[in-house]
Amino acid sequence: MRVLLSALVLSLVASAAIGEELFVPGVAQRQGQDGAWWNTEVWISNPSASTGSYAVTFLPAGQPNLDGMREDAEPLDLAPGVTVFRNDLVPQGGVGTLRIVTTPGVVVLARVFNSAGRGSFGGAVPALARSAAIRPGEVAQLIGLRRTPQYRTNVALFNPTPDHGVVRLRLIGQNGEVVGEEAYRLAAGGYVQLDDVLHGFSVSRGEHLRAEVSGTVSFFAQASVIDSRSGSPTLVSPQR
Repeated sequence: MRVLLSALVLSLVASAAIGEELFVPGVAQRQGQDGAWWNTEVWISNPSASTGSYAVTFLPAGQPNLDGMREDAEPLDLAPGVTVFRNDLVPQGGVGTLRIVTTPGVVVLARVFNSAGRGSFGGAVPALARSAAIRPGEVAQLIGLRRTPQYRTNVALFNPTPDHGVVRLRLIGQNGEVVGEEAYRLAAGGYVQLDDVLHGFSVSRGEHLRAEVSGTVSFFAQASVIDSRSGSPTLVSPQR
């Protein structure tokens, strides 16, 4: 019995040390459309009473990222009550996803913004646990998409699994009509960004559109509606 209890204690301690794997899809440090320059800032906070830690890996777009998903990055200590600000986690010219492994209780928020724009804050992007991903066969909705002289819409897709998959995007008009449908291949650990996605569906002008997204693997999806006057993005999270 004593041996079993010792093994259980060791298992619980190991589980606590592992912490949580979080993802911030849609980060960038690069030139964008209409003279935009996209930047990413991240706050990592430890509101607990004990020392925590975090480790960050950047997963670039346009390639499989199995090695990055398995990488055991060097953890950095985070003292009790401390918030760390980082603006150096995305390499120059990069776009993709941040994978952040934290100890229990550590919380993360990112800001993705256009430093060449006239907006005040930009998009607040939460770090998401793997359990928050859209599951295979589930249909989620990205609502309020626009393409006008003032607005354009980008869509970000990220596959946090070790399997290759396909994500299908079905664009629906305000009156329920199907505007178009497209399938996108997502490599294992892969990130795809669809810039001005409505233009890709031959929408020259449209408001109040909705995208149904579903996949053969678990995935994250989000949209960003960008105001061309200020250069600021508004994050659109999936509704389920």
